[in-house]
Amino acid sequence: MSLKNLKIIMLAHASHSYFLGDGKGDPKEIIKGGWFSQVARQLRKFNPEINVECWCPEKHYKKEEDFLFEKIKFRVFPTSFSPVYALDFSIPMMRALKKEIKENKQNGIKTIIHMHEYHNFHGLMIATLFKNEKIIGQHHGGSWPLKHIMQTKKYKLVFPLFMIGQIWENLVLKNISCFFALSEDEMDYLKERAVKSRIKFQTMGIEDEYFKREEKKTARKKLKLKEKDKIIIYIGRLTEIKGIKYLIDAMESLKEVKLKIIGFSQELQRFKDYAKEKNLENVEFLGGKFGEEKMLYLSAADALVLPSAKEGAPVTIMEALARNTPVVVTDVGGIPLMVKNGREGVVIKPKSSEEIVRGVKEILSWKSKNVQQYAERYRWRDIVKETIKEYNF
Repeated sequence: MSLKNLKIIMLAHASHSYFLGDGKGDPKEIIKGGWFSQVARQLRKFNPEINVECWCPEKHYKKEEDFLFEKIKFRVFPTSFSPVYALDFSIPMMRALKKEIKENKQNGIKTIIHMHEYHNFHGLMIATLFKNEKIIGQHHGGSWPLKHIMQTKKYKLVFPLFMIGQIWENLVLKNISCFFALSEDEMDYLKERAVKSRIKFQTMGIEDEYFKREEKKTARKKLKLKEKDKIIIYIGRLTEIKGIKYLIDAMESLKEVKLKIIGFSQELQRFKDYAKEKNLENVEFLGGKFGEEKMLYLSAADALVLPSAKEGAPVTIMEALARNTPVVVTDVGGIPLMVKNGREGVVIKPKSSEEIVRGVKEILSWKSKNVQQYAERYRWRDIVKETIKEYNF
């Protein structure tokens, strides 16, 4: 089928306002930078004729709002309930999707629902209500219900709800025609429940600009960092599950190393206070860094450290490798599919400050590195090609 006869609905599953640093303000800028938005923009970049829209729920909105960004229409719907992140649900968005599909059929246009994450209420409802439509499930690192409750002790009081969710998943995941998964565990799980669906390992992509070499010396000069310092960086959300506490603890044994923490969340102040209690002068919180400045920090660092207890396929790993910066990462999620120990970086066990210390010391002992070559498979042009194949399958 010609791309001109397709309408792609790129659908996010949760409110983006959860990622606002102070929990206030308009989440539009975060929406524009979301995974679903980036896929849509790259699709249009390489296939200008494609008709794609980005839809998402938002707990801060009382009514639907539309806006254009890079010639792509964004539709933001109010949530019907939003107790915690990823459990958002928007009845208005479901109604609009039903109406959109009906109108497209009348005009001879095939609708493809490309939903970002499916281990949630939105995902299960879409797989149930729109089982006769073509659905693509993009994994974002979420866990199936029973795995999630084992990982998160605080939810054990509502075990029956998770059990219902698991039964529901077992019944409807087969209605999703293709999954882009981020870990071997996830692919094995899907193969048992969606026997006829296509299941692939596929990540986000990165822009070509990340591959432009910037010498460490030059990057540090631009950032006013000392050339002789040993510098490691963390980039991402500042939450417990990302291993930030273990990383801060590790810095007590890495006095000669400077840690630059890039990112924010509602827990930011708690981690700042924790580092202050330990009198760590080698830990600095830089807040959010984007674009050229973010790339400069990646080039200036001796290594990226990502000590997460749970992950999908982190984009920051791809970005670091593209800037020729090796990584210290944990053996979780899709990371073992991305990083081979001793090649792209050092792989360590999660939830261990001792392991972080070992990994950092090992990677700082490397004489030279050429890790950029391993980032080539993450260029957006290749990700888009694989995505288009599924649209036309």
